Amino acid sequence: MLVKIDSFDLARVKNMVSDIKKGYEKVVVSSINKTVKTTKVQSKARIGNELNLPAKRIDKNLTIKKASYSKLSGAVVSSGTPVGLIQFAPIQKESGISVKVLRSGTRKIVNHAFLAKGRGESGTKHMYMREYNWKGGAPGIKFARGKRYPNVAWGRMPGKYSYKVQRLTGPRIEDIFAKQQVLGPITIQANKLLADTANKQIGEIIRRHNL
Repeated sequence: MLVKIDSFDLARVKNMVSDIKKGYEKVVVSSINKTVKTTKVQSKARIGNELNLPAKRIDKNLTIKKASYSKLSGAVVSSGTPVGLIQFAPIQKESGISVKVLRSGTRKIVNHAFLAKGRGESGTKHMYMREYNWKGGAPGIKFARGKRYPNVAWGRMPGKYSYKVQRLTGPRIEDIFAKQQVLGPITIQANKLLADTANKQIGEIIRRHNL
């Protein structure tokens, strides 16, 4: 998802600085690049109003595309995979893990979920749920006859016991960014900021060249 920054009166800008070498390009590129930088900050704040995530985590899925003399447009882009549920303030409960995904929502318990380090990742924990048949029991817990399976490596367990685990995730940041209550106000703010910034840039150039 992206907010594209290029929608202001280019003809008016070109007319006002037509006598200055590269004046038009300087105004447009500078105005767009200042706007996308501010728009990214505003986007992060609005997404943070929706998702119960730290600003630092939201920032990982937001990037900016700057304008240049050869491309007079810029954008704030959001992309990425679903955010792991472990990012949403997990609390261990007797029946599972409690998380709060939406800022305005309430905590919900994901029954039978657990926290563990991911394979091959140094010290990184994730939130998981084991895929198993409740009637047949679960590896490492208790089986139908009240017995526990011997302590052997997961890969060597018989198929009926070696159930896989699934990493649990929440929404993608880009999906929240695309919501009208988030994207709509951001787009309006970005276009207004772009026009205001362009006017300031034009004024500075005119004063600098005594026009």
